[in-house]
Amino acid sequence: LLRRNRPLPALRRELGLLAARPRRLLAVGALLALLGFGLETQLGVQSDITRLVPRGMPALRELATLERVTGVSGEIDVVVHAGDVATPAAVAWMTAYERRVLSHFGYSVGQGCSRATVCPALSLPDLFQLGGGSGAALSATQLSTLLAAVPGYFEHAVITADRRYAALAFGIRLMPLSRQRRVLAYMRAQLRPPRGIEARLAGLPLLAADADAALASTTGRLLTLIAALAFVGVALALLLRSPRRALLALTPIALVTGWSGLALYLLGVTLNPMSATLGVLVIAVATEFSVLMCERVRREQADGWSFAGSLERAYRSTGAAILVSGASASLGFGVLVVSNITMLRQFGVVTLVDLVVSLIGVLALVPAALALTQPRPRISLREPAPVSRGPRVPAP
Repeated sequence: LLRRNRPLPALRRELGLLAARPRRLLAVGALLALLGFGLETQLGVQSDITRLVPRGMPALRELATLERVTGVSGEIDVVVHAGDVATPAAVAWMTAYERRVLSHFGYSVGQGCSRATVCPALSLPDLFQLGGGSGAALSATQLSTLLAAVPGYFEHAVITADRRYAALAFGIRLMPLSRQRRVLAYMRAQLRPPRGIEARLAGLPLLAADADAALASTTGRLLTLIAALAFVGVALALLLRSPRRALLALTPIALVTGWSGLALYLLGVTLNPMSATLGVLVIAVATEFSVLMCERVRREQADGWSFAGSLERAYRSTGAAILVSGASASLGFGVLVVSNITMLRQFGVVTLVDLVVSLIGVLALVPAALALTQPRPRISLREPAPVSRGPRVPAP
């Protein structure tokens, strides 16, 4: 099938159809791409770790045991900074903030952490309660006296030696990161420390929730794709030394990026933290395929072949190599679809769809994009494109 001198009527006919009405084909492709860019932002991002790993995983079972015994599985800290965090005003604010947060999330002394989303952990106000006071009603001298009486391993866990930093600790249950973001958003909104005191959230749950928010952000994902396309366009213009050639190669890349989002939406694929940004994979793969095909056709034309002949020769050589390469990569990532780990399985599905759409999309769009630059009808379906070239005979 791929022998160089063997005529391929089917290939010639298909290339002719793709190049016959390039504006119409690219316009339909652009509409589908815009639809895909819009629908891709509607894809959900699964952030519940219990649904992304096998239920029988030992670490997950141990985490569930820890939460069952202690009521929590992680910790969120509030770092308080002031000239002196052990003053009555600072301790009163920390005490009020701690009570407000715990009450909002269902904690009570009687029920404990059984039904609470957030539970108390060791904090600076707790040291004064252990000392017999409420903290808020103590004078500065009494606070200093109580701190001096507290064992060092307790004191150093919640306040620095220079008394400039203190910590409020809260235990948190295992939950989807989307819900965890809402918990942290409320805790952030309730900070509002008095003048002279600074407070901010810290801890691994905060980092995980913020990272998930960035990945799940529809605006962020869309801007990432736009920025990647812009970067590729600039890079191609510099490397090819021709904005026109760069634009020709970029056109299929941009369209298949939108097609990928449309395909994922139609298939009902759910994203996860591993696959949420795989749109850039489409751009990377499509860039390679598009540049190779466009430049190969241009090279064939520079050697004297007609546009029809250049397309056929390019698709019989470079196109065949791209097809084999893309198919091999798709099968390689497709193996992940049978993984028993949900996160890897979803990653494999998204990668497989992205690679297949990139491969088919670029091979289908390159003839139409290049046909726009040709001065006359590109391929005739009745007249065969040349597959070989004899020696040129000089005119008498």
